[in-house]
Amino acid sequence: MELKDLFQSKVSVFQADLKTKEEVINFLVDKLSVEKMITNKKTFKDAILKRESEASTGMGDQIGIPHAINNVVKEPCIAFVSLKSPIDWQSLDNKPVDLIFMIATNDEKGEAHLAALADLSKYLMKPEIQTALRKAKSFKALQSAFENKVEIKKIEVKQGKYDVVGITACPTGIAHTYLAEEKLIEYSTELGLSVKIETQGRRGTENRLTQEEVDSAKVVILAHDKNIQGMSRFGGKQIIDTTTKDAIFNGKKLIEEFGKTDKTIIAKAYKSNDDEGSDDFSLKKFAQVKGNLLAGVSRMLPFVVAGGIILGIGFLIDFAAGNGNAGGDFGTISPVAGWFSAIGKTGIMLMVPILAGYIAYTIVGPQGLMPGFIAGVYADGLGGFAYSSKPGGWSGMWSILFPLNDKGETIIPMQSGFIGAMVGAYAAALIVFGLTLAFRRFKKSFHGIRDIVLIPVLSLLGISLTMFVLNIPLGYAMYGIQQFLKLLAEHNLLILLGAILGLMMCADMGGPINKIAYVTGTLSVSGGLGDNPLITVTMAAAMAAGMVPPIGIALCTLLFRNAWTTKEKDSAKANWLMGAFFISEGAIPFMVTDPKRIATSAMVGGTITGLMVGGFKITLGAPHGGIAVFPLLKSGLVDLTSGAAIGLGVGLYILSIIVGVTTMVLILGFWKTHDIKKGKFVIAN
Repeated sequence: MELKDLFQSKVSVFQADLKTKEEVINFLVDKLSVEKMITNKKTFKDAILKRESEASTGMGDQIGIPHAINNVVKEPCIAFVSLKSPIDWQSLDNKPVDLIFMIATNDEKGEAHLAALADLSKYLMKPEIQTALRKAKSFKALQSAFENKVEIKKIEVKQGKYDVVGITACPTGIAHTYLAEEKLIEYSTELGLSVKIETQGRRGTENRLTQEEVDSAKVVILAHDKNIQGMSRFGGKQIIDTTTKDAIFNGKKLIEEFGKTDKTIIAKAYKSNDDEGSDDFSLKKFAQVKGNLLAGVSRMLPFVVAGGIILGIGFLIDFAAGNGNAGGDFGTISPVAGWFSAIGKTGIMLMVPILAGYIAYTIVGPQGLMPGFIAGVYADGLGGFAYSSKPGGWSGMWSILFPLNDKGETIIPMQSGFIGAMVGAYAAALIVFGLTLAFRRFKKSFHGIRDIVLIPVLSLLGISLTMFVLNIPLGYAMYGIQQFLKLLAEHNLLILLGAILGLMMCADMGGPINKIAYVTGTLSVSGGLGDNPLITVTMAAAMAAGMVPPIGIALCTLLFRNAWTTKEKDSAKANWLMGAFFISEGAIPFMVTDPKRIATSAMVGGTITGLMVGGFKITLGAPHGGIAVFPLLKSGLVDLTSGAAIGLGVGLYILSIIVGVTTMVLILGFWKTHDIKKGKFVIAN
């Protein structure tokens, strides 16, 4: 795709009589809406205004480039208007503008349009093109101005060593990133210096600087308005660390006076990490909570999706083989089903440790991966070495330190689930951070011992002690909740019990509260809550409510498409299968990124579903399986031994799930849409 192909005649206007910045933005957004290039005018305008509030899009030379990346954009394009009289745009050079290019993109059309947009800044910097654009009175003249390729003249590089190197990066990675790059190249060329500029824009890292190129450069300029990756390359070297605005307007002076003014500083000796880790080893990374959680979720997601789908296949095979009444062994009776179930369980089993490991990794780099992963293992009780229901020998070596019943079984649940994993990940990162600072004065000859032995060993001991302490209060709290639910079940308060279980199943979707509700359900199946035939309403309510969050998210991404990112819509497709087979964990990645809206809507939907299941007295004799065990459902509204009990049970159960899912979808969808329109929530694809 060429740059001129992003312009369209129906959204290109010449010599318009507009007086203010607000008028121009409204005018161009209206044009895009009328021509159906955007599906929601309010959402797109809010995104434009949000970008304007972050930093001026007036690039100088009387040119403004307002821009937004949003999924309401149907087709990437550039809306253009030239003005009769220049207007104030709070430009970087404080000059009014008369040429405005509104970039509308959605990141769904691949790299071609991003490459074209990157060229826009390079074209607009040329005086001859600016003149042609101001004279243009037709769409053909506009296109003609962008038909000729812009040649970038550079000084020849000698022996692969550049005189000037740098990195440019801006928040959206579209305009200022490439504008600063172009200006630094232009200034360097004017001074007779060879130059290479790395850009960290919307297309990722381009023209990446090697360590050798950085080491041999005479001038190093980092022009950025956001954190940049790969800072370890500059540790201990002279650099100018500044903004894109400074590079655009004062770049020549920065180059000429490099090393002579107080703008030249010595870069920190950053820890070497790849682009996913943090090169900025400081406490500031701990405050970037959402980014840290997203990093963990992105690594956890494949385990959830792949494991959940394959586990569902195991359930399907066992159901087809007639093993739907296998109780707790459902999914393992048929050898073929068991083969698939083992794969699925293994994938899901690693979900929580991976989440914790990569949260810690994002904060403090590779040294955080091991203690973070271990925190997740303790939080989820993985392996059974530390926690086990029946400790002894190599099993439950921590559990044995706590009260046991007369059968030698632990009576206190010690797992804190993914909530404990997230807290543990931060604890692990803090431990690594503290140890690194404590050992920072080690001589270089001892760095190997420090990094390979001391920090790993001490961080493992530190996070183990932390999680041992952290899981104690959570364990007692969960034990108390379980006993309360058992009391409700024993007194046949089925409607209340169903509502509470429904709420708990959706509170943390696979976390400790969810697990308490689920374990209570399984106790009813195994007889642990008494012999009353209606007691398995507990299991039915827990399973129905647990199906609500993943199915609700999947449906919401279809009915409220503009309220979700492209990545979320793709990931949610797997939730149909996971929800159908009662794998609540499919909702966790979504809840972590938007806990307020998703958790609240899911809890409302789950509570309604649980209440209906309790009210309809629906029983279930299997502890898992989702739709595969629906034939085992019965309703106590009629004689449980009759055939009508099964038919009524299945029908009312499906109705309960539909009502709960619908409730969740409507609350979540309208809530997100409302907040998007009000600017309280921004969808950034």
